[in-house]
Amino acid sequence: MKIERFCAYQERCENDVRKKLTSFRLSGSQEDAIIKSLRENNFLSDERFVEVFVRSKVKAGWGVQKIVAALRAKRIPAELIDQAYAQIPADDYLGKLHDAIAKWRRSHPDEPAKSPKLVRHLLSKGFRVEEALEAVSG
Repeated sequence: MKIERFCAYQERCENDVRKKLTSFRLSGSQEDAIIKSLRENNFLSDERFVEVFVRSKVKAGWGVQKIVAALRAKRIPAELIDQAYAQIPADDYLGKLHDAIAKWRRSHPDEPAKSPKLVRHLLSKGFRVEEALEAVSG
């Protein structure tokens, strides 16, 4: 089945699969039956999707705020988002924060070390205000 290949290619969430099924112009009951079948045959798991998504986004340098917003946009349940948040390794996360600061400072050598522009840049990457302020001042 085409939708099974779609799910097997990479981890998908239910929202992504529903969007794809909508493009096939199926009825709501047909979509529900297909989703149920995908879950039963282990092609679809929001838990697996969240785990892979969070890991890849932390590796890409995203902050928690941006990751949570992206998961909410994909209509992931709040309890799964909370579990994902708890699974983020603190060392990796803080390492990415410091990497972002170092990269910004290399590209903006004339800016002061505690620049508001740097803090805004970190916020745009999805890091929390407290984290950004602490990392810049410390």
